[in-house]
Amino acid sequence: GGGGGGGGGAAPPAAPQAPAAKPAAAKPAVAASYKDLKYPPLKEIQIPEVVTHTLANGMKLYLVEDHTLPVIQGRALIRTGNLFDPPDKIRLADLTGAVLRTGGTTSKTGDQMDQELERMAASVEAGIGETSANANFFTLRENFDRVLAIYADVVMHPAFRQDKIDLHKNQTRSMIARRNDDPAGISRREFANQVYGRDNPYGWQQEYEHVDKVQRADLEQFYRRYFFPGNVMLAVYGDFSAAEMKQKLEAAFKDWSNPQAPVPAFPPVKQNRKGGVYLITKEDVNQTNVRMGHLGGVLKDEDYPALEVMADILGGGGFRSRLVARVRTKLGYAYSVGARWGANYGHPGLFLATAGTKSDSTVKAIQAIQEEIGRLRTEPVTDAELRTAKETVVNSFVFNFDTRSKTLNRMMTYEYWGYPKDFIFQYKKKLEAVTQADVQRVAQKYLKPDEMVLVAVGKASEFDQPLAVLGRPVQPLDITIPQPRQEKAKADAQSLALGKAVLA
Repeated sequence: GGGGGGGGGAAPPAAPQAPAAKPAAAKPAVAASYKDLKYPPLKEIQIPEVVTHTLANGMKLYLVEDHTLPVIQGRALIRTGNLFDPPDKIRLADLTGAVLRTGGTTSKTGDQMDQELERMAASVEAGIGETSANANFFTLRENFDRVLAIYADVVMHPAFRQDKIDLHKNQTRSMIARRNDDPAGISRREFANQVYGRDNPYGWQQEYEHVDKVQRADLEQFYRRYFFPGNVMLAVYGDFSAAEMKQKLEAAFKDWSNPQAPVPAFPPVKQNRKGGVYLITKEDVNQTNVRMGHLGGVLKDEDYPALEVMADILGGGGFRSRLVARVRTKLGYAYSVGARWGANYGHPGLFLATAGTKSDSTVKAIQAIQEEIGRLRTEPVTDAELRTAKETVVNSFVFNFDTRSKTLNRMMTYEYWGYPKDFIFQYKKKLEAVTQADVQRVAQKYLKPDEMVLVAVGKASEFDQPLAVLGRPVQPLDITIPQPRQEKAKADAQSLALGKAVLA
């Protein structure tokens, strides 16, 4: 029945309780400044296990297995380069390297190889630089045998077809015709030519006459002299068995011999301690491209790590470098400015400071750069500059070894140049040990203001002051491109008689 009284009915349902509040999650710490950011230490460089082997014909192999991806890639280094060019056929090596691949082989044209490789998403490429030639391939594992056959054919049996030679020569003539279009390119070229000298392979300049003199027989002769098994180092990296790869490479190159005498050493760089100021007048610009410096060094120099740190502080470290901080940010003279200490494996590179500045601040920008170079020699760098520069240089160096393939390539390059096997670790150890005193010592020892070559490309009539105020005679440089010589027909008796007969 119905209940009586006020308290006899059913109790109303209880109101749902709110869930217990969760404790507030801790907010991630936010750095107040980029200077407070903390990074984990860099990983140590890992050297992959390299299987080395010399084929019966003398070719050296470097094999590294990596089964992460189903791909295989190879890189051959051949000891040659355009430093071996004949003086009357400059860039013969460059043309040989280009047509080595595009000119096809005795069994296939370059175009036929292109089509076949494209269907497999593979590549085979070749080229010759200043101090080495290379021949590379890349392929999926499933297509390796077919790509290896093409690659070996290119290396052993290039055909140097005339149509591809003519095509590359025409492209080269076009490049010569346009070489004075870019002021920065002019300053880069002429600076190197003045420092190395124009009388040797490091400073030679290719002209139309050199292009015209090179013939197909020259390419064949250059190839035969330098492309032989004992002069080749081949590194193969990827998804394969090293034992099986040795067998495949042995079979692919078993018929290649081409015996030759050992390749001589590359010519040495001449020491040019004269310096000088050189002007290239270009009336169609309102900006000046400036390069100044002298010979640098080689990578295995004892002081190279300290010189790298020094150059980073001077002008290699972006907005924190001294040249950018003063010449661009503070004075506003240059929109681009920097410096580096150049070093090569086998011969000195170039120490240079560069600037792109308005015409009416040309001399002021040069003087500011000179002052900063002088300050490095007279004043110690700060603790902060040293610490940041060392971190920058170490970080950039480590990225040369962030993959096993990069590490393999570096190791083979070190061997190519006769560097010690532990050069990687020697360099890193010396870099980490660089002190403020080291930076000032190498600046005083290696930076030579009196030997500086300065090249300016710009409109001299609009400079803030004549370059002569820098204290040296200004030498104008003529960059006119020589035109090819026209052969004159011989007016002998027979040809004159023939001409008269035709007119009659």
